[in-house]
Parts: sequence; C-alpha cells; structure tokens
Amino acid sequence: MCLYVFQLHSGVRQGGVLSPVLFGVYVNSLIDALISSVLGCHVAGVHVGCVIYADDLLLMSGSLHNLQLVIDICCSEIEELDLVFNPNKYQVIRIGKKCND
Repeated sequence: MCLYVFQLHSGVRQGGVLSPVLFGVYVNSLIDALISSVLGCHVAGVHVGCVIYADDLLLMSGSLHNLQLVIDICCSEIEELDLVFNPNKYQVIRIGKKCND
C-alpha cells in the first residue's frame, strides 16, 4: 500500500455531497484504531462497534469498562487529527439486566 503525503489548503463545504465521504477518509485512522483494538461489538467476526455517518459517531461495547477503553482510543486519535468532540452532543444508552445500576 502506497501512502502519499500532501497538504490541504481548504476544507469541504458544509452540506456538500462529498463531505461525509471525505470526512470518512479523514478519520480512517480512528476507525482502524478501533478495529485493531478488538474492543467494541462484533457480529459474525465483523467489527460493528463503531458507526460513522458524516460527523456523527456511534460507539458500541459489551461492557462499560471496554466502552471507556474505546472512548480513550477515540480521544487519542481525535487529538492526533486535531479535531474536538462536542461534549454537549453526546448520549449514552445502557441496555441489559443491570442497566439501572
């Protein structure tokens, strides 16, 4: 696999048709880090613990401990990409027998 380094001098337009695709290419290292961590959810051997659409990110894990590890990986990768999470836009859903603990 060949990697080429180049500088970007402008971003993509908000709401542009290619914006979600280009953002996906930009955050590909985040996705790779999550997949290689073997954390998150897997179905039939396929990692489904991270779903990204446009600038929205859905993280899934089988335990709260692993979810925290996944979040730590995301924070590290996001810092490397010089991006920020918006703490006012996150939601957590816990499902299971101990979901009220």
